[in-house]
Amino acid sequence: MSPAKILITALFSVSLLGCIVKPNFVESYDHQCRTIKKKVTLTVEEMTSIGEADCDGSRDCKDEFIGHMIGTSLLFPISAIVSGSIALVGNTVYWLQEDKC
Repeated sequence: MSPAKILITALFSVSLLGCIVKPNFVESYDHQCRTIKKKVTLTVEEMTSIGEADCDGSRDCKDEFIGHMIGTSLLFPISAIVSGSIALVGNTVYWLQEDKC
């Protein structure tokens, strides 16, 4: 893999730290069929910061920082998988229940 691709992938990955994927349930009214249509969409939202650590270089602070970085790096892919599954199941159910007019 070229260094440019590695750099772009790394920058994209770092930009997603602290973000979560969230399902949104949307309803819209179809005037022609006179029904309410539902669907699930996904949005990416930034998490608020957990808080600043008061570090004086102690080992506990370093361990807390490493734990925070590992946790936030796992949060985006896990929330994407869970939210994507919710959207897939929700949209399938809505599609099966939809009346064709």
